[in-house]
Amino acid sequence: MDITRRDVGALLAGGLIAAAPAVSRAAGAAKPLDVIVLGAGMSGLNAAWLLEQQGQRVMVLEGRGRVGGRVHTLFDQPGVPEMGFNAMAAGYGRGIDAAKRAGVELYDIGPRMAKTNLTLALGGKIMTRAEWAASPANPFPAARKAMMPWEISGAIMHQNNPLKDWMKWTDPANAALDVSLHDFLKGQGLSDAAIRLAVDTSPYYGGSAYDVSALMSEFADGWTKAQITLGMQSLAVKGGNEKLPMGMAKLLKGDLLFGKEVVGISSDATGATVVCQDGSSYRAGRVVCSLPFSTLRRVKLDPGLTGLQAQAVETIAYQLISNIFITAKSPFWEKDKLSASMWTDGVAGTVIAQRFGESDDEITGLLVQARADLSAYWDRLGPAEAMRRVVAEIEAIRPAAKGQLEAKAYYSWAQEPFNAGDWAYFGPGQVTTFANVMSAPSGRVHFCGEHTATGNRGLEAALESSERVALEVLSA
Repeated sequence: MDITRRDVGALLAGGLIAAAPAVSRAAGAAKPLDVIVLGAGMSGLNAAWLLEQQGQRVMVLEGRGRVGGRVHTLFDQPGVPEMGFNAMAAGYGRGIDAAKRAGVELYDIGPRMAKTNLTLALGGKIMTRAEWAASPANPFPAARKAMMPWEISGAIMHQNNPLKDWMKWTDPANAALDVSLHDFLKGQGLSDAAIRLAVDTSPYYGGSAYDVSALMSEFADGWTKAQITLGMQSLAVKGGNEKLPMGMAKLLKGDLLFGKEVVGISSDATGATVVCQDGSSYRAGRVVCSLPFSTLRRVKLDPGLTGLQAQAVETIAYQLISNIFITAKSPFWEKDKLSASMWTDGVAGTVIAQRFGESDDEITGLLVQARADLSAYWDRLGPAEAMRRVVAEIEAIRPAAKGQLEAKAYYSWAQEPFNAGDWAYFGPGQVTTFANVMSAPSGRVHFCGEHTATGNRGLEAALESSERVALEVLSA
């Protein structure tokens, strides 16, 4: 039985769906559930574990056939390349603790990452730093002519961050900083042409500098500086980062059910009911929702969200990122004596050499990444044609690579139905409007996920939010 979003409201209201009892992993009769956790990413898994440690009976529902969410490893490819989360810094206390609990081994990939030296390719032509500095196509101010396009925006933010206390980025007192990154960079002396090249070609947040709040970027810069003071390590899980959520899942006592796409959540005076696409439903005292807003906006909530929280769910955007993993039959970079990694303004996007062999020097493949408009373009082409064009462009830029490349895998976060994008980002004005209200509980439904954290980014943000939501549930 397939249930559409349109059907859910009437079914819940009419009592036509009966809550299915949870089946306990332990022998004996099933017991009523205290909490249903939606999503088996890092936030959902950790929230479930924390609640179980306090005696709560918990079930986890996951739409995919795997755990991890945006932690996803291609275990069948050389060097087990990462499609999402890559590494945690030495200051990721929660992440390091989770790894210890999960029984996985962390190791420092910093020395391998430090060997990444991007080659600049503009208009299909390789340029050295000196050639770029002297190029008439260089739109940067005189004092920054020698900076590469991927360096300049971060350097300007790092040197001129107006946010005095990054931990107070959601304070209304900082509302004046909640403008577009474009406006911020214009104020720092960059021309429109410089911003288009430095940011819009491959934006970390948003589709362009107009899309993202400068205040969010200022927070990220302050947070990064704080992380650096705690150490320069870049820690990854030996054998693939997805082993971390896999290990965390094994620690759970309650059921973890896959293939459970959530289409409806109803909340009343005595509990909450979750309805899935396959017709099944489950009831518990409370629901913890770790679904990204890009997915939650497709779920029927009863009662529905209102006001600013509803606006946040409908409008908070998620980063478009697509990845192609390529292997090389021979080390063509040794033949043309250039770095295997490249930053391009063409269809090849950014090419990052993956050094995950027996030594720090062994290149196991090339991870080619497209962001924003280029990601959407790849997705429109489709995996086969996108991979063909990317290989053709790399070969055109690097003739030594001709006939040496084989595209092995394509992965799009925008086309991933349970994410519809990678990480969340705030547009201009959205930090001030939404950051302090969007994660508030609604009835018996509580919200977590990296998008709801205010003190961290990435994996550490997901874990931060799981702690907050566990405390909310236990207090309620």
